[in-house]
Amino acid sequence: MHARSVERAPADVRVLHLIHDTTVGGVEAIAAHLQAALRTPEPLAADVRYRVASLAGAPEGQEALVADVEGTGVNSPLSALRLLREARRLRPQVTVTSLWRVVALGALARRLSGGRWAVWVHSSRFTNRFDRAVHRWAIPRTDMVLVDSASAYENVVRPALARAGTSVPHVLVHPRASPIFSDDVPRRAPRTDEPLRLVFWGRLAPSKRLDRIVELLGRADALWPGGARLDLIGPDDGALESALALAASYGLRDRITRHGASAREEIGALAAAAHVFVQLSDFEGYAMSAHEALSAGMVCALTPVGELATDTADGVDALLVGEDTDSAAERLIALAQDPEAFEAMGTRARSRHSASSTDMAEAFVQACRRLAGTERPGSGAAPRRGTGAR
Repeated sequence: MHARSVERAPADVRVLHLIHDTTVGGVEAIAAHLQAALRTPEPLAADVRYRVASLAGAPEGQEALVADVEGTGVNSPLSALRLLREARRLRPQVTVTSLWRVVALGALARRLSGGRWAVWVHSSRFTNRFDRAVHRWAIPRTDMVLVDSASAYENVVRPALARAGTSVPHVLVHPRASPIFSDDVPRRAPRTDEPLRLVFWGRLAPSKRLDRIVELLGRADALWPGGARLDLIGPDDGALESALALAASYGLRDRITRHGASAREEIGALAAAAHVFVQLSDFEGYAMSAHEALSAGMVCALTPVGELATDTADGVDALLVGEDTDSAAERLIALAQDPEAFEAMGTRARSRHSASSTDMAEAFVQACRRLAGTERPGSGAAPRRGTGAR
């Protein structure tokens, strides 16, 4: 008589994702996508219990997501303690940290939880000296590094590991942006008697180079018969005042409308009313806002940085901008003067960049299962492994 084998249900994997805040931004959009995939009545992975803890919340109506635990400020020691208490209370098998203030908490959160720790790198450059110091210390000591673009690995992770003389497993968890608005109507070029409407949404940080957007706006305003307008949407992160001062010096202040941090639905409505999304950053990782615009079928003027350097093609699905913003504005005006070409570029952008965020969630789940030791057979390619320091 043979004993009948019984297949055991997979053990739950508790995952705690620490982030800065819940205002609309790239990291916050990623966390919102993971919530949507992992916390529905029929989740992508029933064994994964995904929770988010943020150092700060967002003003009402401006949330990208609602965190399970929220502190009162990104620079508050009490908020940091609150996140660490959650790690001790929940005892997650996996703690994921995104952005430097919570990356700094990762090693202690791992000790308190008794689990494993993954640092998620979202940019191809450091934003300040604290960001650099924290990541250079943390990356060699984490159990796994997640990256959302190849450029983030090459420019941030690889050098940090080389400096430390060690290696750590790394996994590409490639985000998939949801279209900022969902209609399938081709984007039309402006009439010559109406303004050419430009829009940017995201954190208004110095690396976003709002000064270059203002320069492009000025040249487009001079060239287009109906003039040009710009909507700036997002929380100020140190770049707004100088950008508006520059616009005033060019006589363009009345061409710019500042909207502040806004809910996704508000951003979508403003984007749908615009003709062109503009992002002229010095550096990016995945570039969430740009991909939200591309997947919605918007005509986009972009600097080819981060993931945009490899997944966009100049003149095909976007206008790629170099150092000369005057030349970029002239190309944009020429495109707007050709309604068929304008509409075709938006259509190609939607076709090339439309994808489900499920792909990202699946890669994230696989990485978490590996760290927790519950990986299932055939669940995907293993990460590159080494002898990571603890």
